[in-house]
Amino acid sequence: MAKKNVDSQDLKGKEKLIKRLRNKYRLVVINETTFDERFSYRLSPLNLISTIGITLLLISSLTMLIIIYTPLKEWIPGYPSDEIRKQSYHAATMADSLAVVVGQYRRYNDNITLILSGEVPVDSFLLDSGSSFTYDNIQFSRSAEDSILRDRFEEEEKYNIVLKPGSNSKRLKETVLFYPPVRGQISGHFDPDNNHLGIDITAAKNEPILATLDGTVILSSWTSEAGYIIQIMHKNNLVSVYKHNSVLLHQIGDIVTAGEAIAIVGNTGEITTGPHLHFEIWFEGNAVNPEELITF
Repeated sequence: MAKKNVDSQDLKGKEKLIKRLRNKYRLVVINETTFDERFSYRLSPLNLISTIGITLLLISSLTMLIIIYTPLKEWIPGYPSDEIRKQSYHAATMADSLAVVVGQYRRYNDNITLILSGEVPVDSFLLDSGSSFTYDNIQFSRSAEDSILRDRFEEEEKYNIVLKPGSNSKRLKETVLFYPPVRGQISGHFDPDNNHLGIDITAAKNEPILATLDGTVILSSWTSEAGYIIQIMHKNNLVSVYKHNSVLLHQIGDIVTAGEAIAIVGNTGEITTGPHLHFEIWFEGNAVNPEELITF
């Protein structure tokens, strides 16, 4: 019985509260001198609370829209401006580029130190491959699957049109379209009698060197005589060689296209007197005069 009384009192209290919230009141503005009624408005506590809540919601939404879509957000403490974000992105990009350049110069200085101490620099390809691999268990015997693949390949290649051994430079020029690796003056001509199996092309320092044909990089290394050197294997048993570079842009196994930058003109190596490119073309194991194939 006591519990029912308590529940009844709570219910009556809630009804009284709802009734008070719904009670109508009149807001009247009266002229103090003439007592004329200037303005009146009927409202209840519930309407007042709803009006204030909606007003605050609209003000908050409008404030957020202004902050998001106008430059006023830059006045918020700790919020970066567009200019600061651009500078941050540029600084991050420059830092990444500088890290690559520093790494290249560090490897270059390490190689120079090894050369001066009488040691041979280690190829970067060998460094990347790791030293944990053992070659003792490699089997060189030809399997049955390998023989079948070789026979199939030879059968398919039987009808392909390829350049035959002994083709001269004229036929090679008519068959293959070479891209000039760099534009410049020829300072050293092709002279196999003096063991100069390519040509020397003078060019501005830091000028890009371009691949003469589509192919695959088969050598990207450094030697004491030729400096930074890169070689590319092309179709039809053609190989192009680029020596005395300052920077190599590709590694062994990379696929390049004709006209793509593969290195930067430099003056590295012992056999050089200034920025230039020593360029060679080899066809089926024989050096070919590049001047007979390309107009520089």
